Amino acid sequence: AGVVIIYNASFVYAALADEEVDNAIKTLLTVLNGVGSAVGRLMMSYFEVWSQKRKAEDRVSIIVSVYLSDVFVILSLILFLVVPNAALPLPFVLAAFGNGFGAASLVLVSRTVFAKDPAKHYNFIFLASMSSTIFLNRLLYGEWYTHEARKRGVDVCLDRACVQLPLLVMLGFNVTAFVSNAYVHWEYVKFNRLVLEERRRLFEEQQEGGDVWA
Repeated sequence: AGVVIIYNASFVYAALADEEVDNAIKTLLTVLNGVGSAVGRLMMSYFEVWSQKRKAEDRVSIIVSVYLSDVFVILSLILFLVVPNAALPLPFVLAAFGNGFGAASLVLVSRTVFAKDPAKHYNFIFLASMSSTIFLNRLLYGEWYTHEARKRGVDVCLDRACVQLPLLVMLGFNVTAFVSNAYVHWEYVKFNRLVLEERRRLFEEQQEGGDVWA
């Protein structure tokens, strides 16, 4: 959803604001998208470094980063539907944050979660992400926007009805993605607890064996 918004920023803005977008607004949206995405990637990198420096027992699961990506995009989609025209740049910033977090977490999560063949798993995840972007951008947003614009006899639609349904559908998809991430996170945390408990048990047995030989 974040990629769809970024690719069609000026058209989404024009439809929600009910007015044509001039070059100044287009430039502003481009800057917000670029800077927001970069900041999201940097924040994700900082989180990964901060977490990995801690002891294994105290680390925050790297999958939490995927939650942040979903939360940013969900908030942006909600704000698109409710904020006044003057505040429309805000949801674009949140969508860019989510896009940056998602791009960085895609690499870090696949590398951390999958011990064997992380590149293969990364490619599968990336393929799913790319396919969903094509589906949402071309078949959902593109078809609906074109249909509504032709009904009004225009190429650039200045009515929020042209983008409202795609935004609602993408909001629903992102909520289900959040639930899916919650399940994956829960399973990963359980696995980590089992591994750490096994490591602690082996360490204690090793210590006891050393005491016997001493």
